[in-house]
Amino acid sequence: MKARSHAADYYRRILSTQRHGLERLDPVAAIVHCRREQEIPNSSGLEGRWYCVIVGAARHCTIRSDGRRQILDLMLPYDIFFVSGSETDGTIEAAVEDTVLASYPGARIEQLAERDPLFARELRAVALQSVTRSHNQLQIVGGTTALEKVGSFLLMLDGRDPEKRGQVQLPVSRYDIADYLAISVETVCRAMTDLQHFGIIALAGSRTVTILNRAVLEDLRRARDAGAIRSWRQPGSGNDLSFVTGC
Repeated sequence: MKARSHAADYYRRILSTQRHGLERLDPVAAIVHCRREQEIPNSSGLEGRWYCVIVGAARHCTIRSDGRRQILDLMLPYDIFFVSGSETDGTIEAAVEDTVLASYPGARIEQLAERDPLFARELRAVALQSVTRSHNQLQIVGGTTALEKVGSFLLMLDGRDPEKRGQVQLPVSRYDIADYLAISVETVCRAMTDLQHFGIIALAGSRTVTILNRAVLEDLRRARDAGAIRSWRQPGSGNDLSFVTGC
């Protein structure tokens, strides 16, 4: 029991190191440890529970009509999400081993929002962050090629921590990345290999990616947003990559 208490205190200290939308209720938050693929606990009724990821990752999954899994949302450290007993669209579960969450009772949040207009605005901002995550995912999945999707995904991860710009720690497995991007895991691996071969990224182990040529990844993202037709060619020597768009 003492070890568990010490662990909870440790994760509360981590939670306090960065501002987030529910920080005012941190004193009443429960610390929840989850194993990989463990479903996130909910509570009956519409009041539900709110969660903030402290370490690890959580995913909102559904099964498509063809039987394949689709990750609808991927929640990383300091992302906030809501779970209620009325959830019908898939499940929310831990995406990696030793995922730790702060859990907030929905009823307490609603009560505070009703009597505190400032907190009500903060809560709306939290809800907007969830909408923004979904919008960003739709943009990434909307890419025409696997290189565009994987490149945009890496840029999205790189933008989360300005202090480690250029160094990306992949938070989930390649299987999860594939289900997030709506492509096969073989396609994800091939795109990673191609980006490495072209000198755009470097891989250190299975989870660490160094971005070597951000300009090319940005070109990929801009071409995705413009809806251009893309082709890639490697010049006769070296690993330089030419990016060509057409109509």
